Amino acid sequence: MDEIPGAFFSDYPLLIRLNPVIPFKTRGNAATSFSLRIPEKNVDSLKNLVVSEFLKYLETVRGGGVEPGLAFLYGKVPAKLGKLYRKALTDYVHRDYVTGIINELSELVEAPLGYSRGLVGALAAIGASNSLSECTYEILVYRTRDNYLRERCVDEESVKLMDSEFRDQTFLNYDYVNDKPLITPSGHNPVLLGIRGEDPAILVKALKTLKLCEEFEGWLIYRTNQGLNAHHVERGVEEFRPYQTGCVKGKVIEKPSVRLGGDVLLKLGDLENKSSLWVVFFKETGLGKVARYLVSGDVIRVCGGGKWWEDLGLVIHGDLLEVIELVSEVLKNPTCPLCGHRMKSAGRGKGWKCPACGYKSLTLGKEKVKTDRKIVAGTYRPADSAVKHLVMPQSRVGRKGSCDKQLISEWIYVRRGGRSL
Repeated sequence: MDEIPGAFFSDYPLLIRLNPVIPFKTRGNAATSFSLRIPEKNVDSLKNLVVSEFLKYLETVRGGGVEPGLAFLYGKVPAKLGKLYRKALTDYVHRDYVTGIINELSELVEAPLGYSRGLVGALAAIGASNSLSECTYEILVYRTRDNYLRERCVDEESVKLMDSEFRDQTFLNYDYVNDKPLITPSGHNPVLLGIRGEDPAILVKALKTLKLCEEFEGWLIYRTNQGLNAHHVERGVEEFRPYQTGCVKGKVIEKPSVRLGGDVLLKLGDLENKSSLWVVFFKETGLGKVARYLVSGDVIRVCGGGKWWEDLGLVIHGDLLEVIELVSEVLKNPTCPLCGHRMKSAGRGKGWKCPACGYKSLTLGKEKVKTDRKIVAGTYRPADSAVKHLVMPQSRVGRKGSCDKQLISEWIYVRRGGRSL
């Protein structure tokens, strides 16, 4: 911040991922915020600088329905903005809700460019600054502008070596199933790569082991809510709504169906059999390999986001499956007392008939038969290649993310010739 005398960053900037099932969002649904300490006499100069840079950025992202937002907060973060963050993480936020907050906090909050959809994320990212109970960190390396439209150049073997050395304190570096890096994003954008982990100092060390075969402008370390399952709030089957995220516990109502392409669809009812909803596990997650073997009566817990399907209504797109209890017996048609074959229904109210010997009975009932299950109770997570930003990958299970990491000297780096922050 050389342009603003006396201004300095008081903490890591935040990179916050918000509700992934909201239809009006960017692909990664990210918002950022940063906290500065600054002499009051220089506040206007800072605001003018930020607005100017933001307007330049808007010129590069116009079109495609993108509506970035910008907000300033002066002073301490109010509790209402923390509540907004939690809502924007797990639910739908109407623009009127945000307008009401701004009106109520008019002496503290300013939206200099108006009330775009992106303003929801901007204010939520500010609110997250005092609402995160756990944190991870990400170091983002930024490309030179001349390289935006070119293929990224990061040596893949060096990514594997970095992962082998730092995998205990980083996550989602390389996809060994599909043999490709996970640290490089797709598409034309300013980010060359991002390494996610638990400690800023380790992220810098990990980055310095990589072989980068293109020029870059610099790097920046963010505190994030990624990889924490922060959007997995508990909900009842009857209260889940479209565009909400959360987890529901219930019983499988009927045998799951495998749809064309490999996605698995099942119907889940609450434990009291009063309400139900649909759950889908997409093939890419790998969770369908377990879900397809569930049967009616199994107790499970599913986490994900709710979307509305025209033919089915509310459907949860599952990103975690916990198998709590598997039935050990199933009901089957009775066996024939004469020849031992499994009988078939003779029609409504007509009892049973043996297809082998013709024996009929009106008194026999279905039998409980012990069944061998192809799956076991436990928690199943998506394949690394299908893990979304907020979802905890298998490699992070058991870790505790600290939000108390202090700023290190190399949290920001600008290459010589680049513009210094």
